[in-house]
Amino acid sequence: MPLIDSKTGKIKKDYTIEQLIEKTREMRAYNMIAITAAGSGHTGGTLSIMDIAAALYLKKIRHDPENPTWEDRDRVFWSVGHKAPALYLALAEAGYFPLDDTVKLRKLWSGFEGHPNRLKLPGIELSSGSLGQGLGVAVGCALNAKLEGKDYRVYTILGDGELDEGSVWEAMMCASHYKLANLTAIVDRNDLQIDGPTKEVMCLEPLLAKWQAFGWHTIEIDGHDMKEILNALEKAEKVKGQPTVIIAHTLKGKGVSFAEGVVGYHGIPPKDGRRGKESLDRALEDIGDPQFNQEKVDRLLKIASDYQKEVDQKIEDSLPKFSRNYWWNSSPSMQVKMEPTRNGFGRAIEELGNDEKVVALGADITASIRMDKFYDNHPERKNRFFSTGIAEANMTLVASGLAKEGKIPFIGSYGVFVTGRNWDQLRTTVCYNNYNVKIADAHAGISVGADGATHQALEDISNLYYLPNMHITVPADSIETEKVTKTVTYVNGPAVIRYAREATPIVTTSDTPYQFGLANVIRYRSEKKNFMEAFQTKLSLDYTSEKEDLTLIACGPMVAEAMRAAYILKEEYNLESRILNIHTLKPIDQKAILKAAEDTNLIISIEEHQVGGFGNIIAGIIAQHKKYSTPLLMEMIGVEDRFGESGSSWELSKVFGLTAEHIAKRAKELYDKKSR
Repeated sequence: MPLIDSKTGKIKKDYTIEQLIEKTREMRAYNMIAITAAGSGHTGGTLSIMDIAAALYLKKIRHDPENPTWEDRDRVFWSVGHKAPALYLALAEAGYFPLDDTVKLRKLWSGFEGHPNRLKLPGIELSSGSLGQGLGVAVGCALNAKLEGKDYRVYTILGDGELDEGSVWEAMMCASHYKLANLTAIVDRNDLQIDGPTKEVMCLEPLLAKWQAFGWHTIEIDGHDMKEILNALEKAEKVKGQPTVIIAHTLKGKGVSFAEGVVGYHGIPPKDGRRGKESLDRALEDIGDPQFNQEKVDRLLKIASDYQKEVDQKIEDSLPKFSRNYWWNSSPSMQVKMEPTRNGFGRAIEELGNDEKVVALGADITASIRMDKFYDNHPERKNRFFSTGIAEANMTLVASGLAKEGKIPFIGSYGVFVTGRNWDQLRTTVCYNNYNVKIADAHAGISVGADGATHQALEDISNLYYLPNMHITVPADSIETEKVTKTVTYVNGPAVIRYAREATPIVTTSDTPYQFGLANVIRYRSEKKNFMEAFQTKLSLDYTSEKEDLTLIACGPMVAEAMRAAYILKEEYNLESRILNIHTLKPIDQKAILKAAEDTNLIISIEEHQVGGFGNIIAGIIAQHKKYSTPLLMEMIGVEDRFGESGSSWELSKVFGLTAEHIAKRAKELYDKKSR
């Protein structure tokens, strides 16, 4: 069924196979321009799924862009959310929004987020990104059609690496059990995932036989042959009494020579930018759509850059202002070096690998979270590294079995997945048994930036803190990450290292005092050429009150912002701040917190997390133990009960009010209130 008018039933637009092929060429070109303009994105998978996206939205499904919520429309659920640019382009070609707008991909407030958000753009059926969930939603939707006697059809698009997730197989059983003939699953079988070929990460074969064993009708096709795609979709409609899966054999990076079949192009833009051997210009040349001349490409890139300039200005206007600019490295003084905290974890896990008891497990983003450093320069350790594929729950249980037998297993993934999807396994198997499993809570907070809300761990502290036997560390920088990783390895019982993806300020050294379970007290002294030299750090046990005006209690990358806020408060208002670096969140340094509350009577907790996850822990300690000889004012700074956004991590820090400027402004307001 072509695009139709939902009110009259008349055909709006129909495409021939030849026209669809031309459209896919145009979509691939826009895709590469958008990913290049964004500076990030999933080149490989968007190109492999593009022909199927065009076939569905421009030829097969019943839908009306002028009536996106039409009750009788067919539904398509993109379980494989990182291929969102292909979805955006298919919707744009269908008429849901202007095609040129898609070049604003991954930019703040554009709607074209790194993973689809159904609340931001019309035509999107499901906000997705955490793999393995779309098929289950599609099953529920197909069940609803049967309940209400509707004849709409339901489709879901899955990646082949996504099939590692156990939730997919649960949904497969359910769909077969209920004989959902109105449901079609499409697997983008491009044979590659982040860590390598699917057969090496987690073998899926015999894939067709497995789907058949679960009661599905199966069809295999060339996922780039438009005629085969359309024929398969037609056949699926005629199947009775069981759901259908179309295994579409595709080529990752299809149409762009330097990306075709290359594992490394899973989640990056062209390496050479606009020009070069692996560049946008080369990609467009390969795609071969003649309309994309230099003038048009320049115009589209300008749309993206102009939009970014508007965003930059809006963000800058929203920042609290002071007598001068205190932003990182904006002046010759107070210079700071930056490094991703994940690098500190990488250095630590490489050294820890010398211990034969230490083993490591991967869940398909091994290099990104630096878990690969365990074996990268030490091939003899490869037999102590176990890939479990995209299967966080199983990874946790496998690690528990290894821990039971005396090993010290490290597991890791994006923080939102490795502390969320497997929470019950962490609670019941790891913590209840007090197994010695170590968890790399990687890319936590908003550090994944443009990937968007589904990939930003803003709830993990709350999820983990109230698990008995759990130990939690939230290091401030890459150097402290290395220290805490080495330490918690030999702390008996489960432990978490929460660390970030993007480069953040280095605010400690190898000589900075550190002791597991004790806070560090940091004091700003005077402006220096190097940021770190402007501060003095002591263990909380060694610190004597200097009668400061207020206390800033922070963890993780917010420690650096608290330090910069103390700098602003001193230079602008002559206010003295005591900073507590709570690198060990559990067991927490209660004495240091209570002493700060008694000494300053003004506490501000600061977290890169849903507000209160960390702050309520601090408040609870004070409420339970403070003698209240004097009144106390307390404020919490964090993400204000909302999901994340697509944008750079620094943009999001500013938008969510997590910068030193915001901290200093609120601290001054609270101090003035205290003074009154």
